[in-house]
Amino acid sequence: MPVPAAHNFSQRLRAGLAGRSWTFWLSCIGLAALFLLLRWNNFNAPLIRDEGEYAYSAQILKQGIAPYDHAFIQKPPMVIYSYFLADWLMPDIFWSPRLLACGFVALATLLLGCIARLEFGEGFAWPVMWLVTPMILLPGIGQFTANTEMFMLLPLTGTFAVYCYSRKNGLHPQHWFWAGLMGATTLLYKYTALPVLGFMFLAWLVETWRTTRDARFLIRCCAALVLGGIIATVSELGFFLAHDGGATLWDCTVRFNRDYVASNNFSFLAMWQRLKALGADWWFLCLPGLGVFCQMTRRLWFWVATLACAVVSTGASSFEHYYIVLMPFGALLAAVGVNNLSMILSKRAPAAAVKIKNGILFLAVFMLFLPDAPWLSLSPEAFAAAKLSRRSVFIESLAVGRRVAELSSPQDFVWVAASEPQILCYAKRQSPTRFITVYALTIPNAKLDDYQAQAIREVQAHPPELIVWAQSWLQETPQPSPCLIFLNQTLAQDYERVGGYVLAGKDSRWVEPLPDEELPAASVVLFKRKHSTQPAPGS
Repeated sequence: MPVPAAHNFSQRLRAGLAGRSWTFWLSCIGLAALFLLLRWNNFNAPLIRDEGEYAYSAQILKQGIAPYDHAFIQKPPMVIYSYFLADWLMPDIFWSPRLLACGFVALATLLLGCIARLEFGEGFAWPVMWLVTPMILLPGIGQFTANTEMFMLLPLTGTFAVYCYSRKNGLHPQHWFWAGLMGATTLLYKYTALPVLGFMFLAWLVETWRTTRDARFLIRCCAALVLGGIIATVSELGFFLAHDGGATLWDCTVRFNRDYVASNNFSFLAMWQRLKALGADWWFLCLPGLGVFCQMTRRLWFWVATLACAVVSTGASSFEHYYIVLMPFGALLAAVGVNNLSMILSKRAPAAAVKIKNGILFLAVFMLFLPDAPWLSLSPEAFAAAKLSRRSVFIESLAVGRRVAELSSPQDFVWVAASEPQILCYAKRQSPTRFITVYALTIPNAKLDDYQAQAIREVQAHPPELIVWAQSWLQETPQPSPCLIFLNQTLAQDYERVGGYVLAGKDSRWVEPLPDEELPAASVVLFKRKHSTQPAPGS
């Protein structure tokens, strides 16, 4: 009777682990400790705006309501599915996507270690994993949120892992199939990964042709790649294609984003400033960088070019989290640089090569960790206050969401007249309009007038029980704004002020009722619809 493949794999795994030395287990414990240390005080911080968008979209998807049609989201649907999975696994825990993102990042880190081992040898796996662990969070734990890039790292590294495995273990069309499956999934997290993936597949195609000189085999590989991509695309877009042919998805994630990229959030100056800031905090990586270029090989040129494509994938953005895509490839090259540098320094003392390499690696990881250290001494509350209070109303959104839930029923609509969809997520209420942020209503784009008119129609068709006004509404708003005029008229005629969140340093608090003299200090103001108390005619 044949032995099941799963049993053979488990036997090989047990045998492999049984032969590991104490240094292996010590490295595992140390890496896990560093991973957890970097996240201990931020995994349950209040949601930021992007997380609120994805969490709200997952909530309405859970009810069978189509995002994009009822929530204007600029990202492809895989991030919505990820938040849906987090909510399914850990319902009623608003920070569950952060835990799921941690799992995705941990798996991506292991895959990166496998890539390093396949490409450069066994001694490169641990260095790259140690280096990438603080790098993914960016200096000063700049990105602790469950953003799109955190989830995207797993299929992205998975695609590269299949490519590297195929190079070492014989070319086969099934490798192209799995790479196509994971590559399409990566793109359906974020389209901007295309330059990185495109370069990898092009290089793989050229390498396969040089190795086989077999046109038929190459066609089979390409067919497998296309098949994997089609299966992933149809299964992941099927809901939206069946709903409206993908029209609203295209409108949100492609058409609007073309205009969005033309805004002042994307420019070569913005990219230069971001890269310069990374260099200022991580200047020590210049030394491993020099080590890379001291002993260049064809494979190193491939990874240098991949890093350059990752820079292109940032879209020259001013937003910090767009640069997370650089980190796996930067860590891989840094690990090679550490090795090359240690070989150069140990030429006169070959016996000390391992100690020199470990010393350089320890110093590199320590220098990467240094900008994070001050943040790790803070309590979760202090960390959230320091990171989030200056950016928007993320801290007070928790209190506002609770009060919105208390003053409304699950069937009521709540209009957050701002870019703070996390309030809808906390309150578990539905917006009367798909414009849960005001970007499409404020950033110049070809359909700006149509979007404003649509938002007004949707609010009129579904009068909200509550309206939440926040200061972020007025950012970049063209004047005169039909939506802003409509909002002011609606509040004056049909709504009464309930309360607001007053900013007063450590004494910031929810105030209800909110007197006129405290209104200027309120970052969020809540209004409730007036209901007629007059008896109906004929009663």
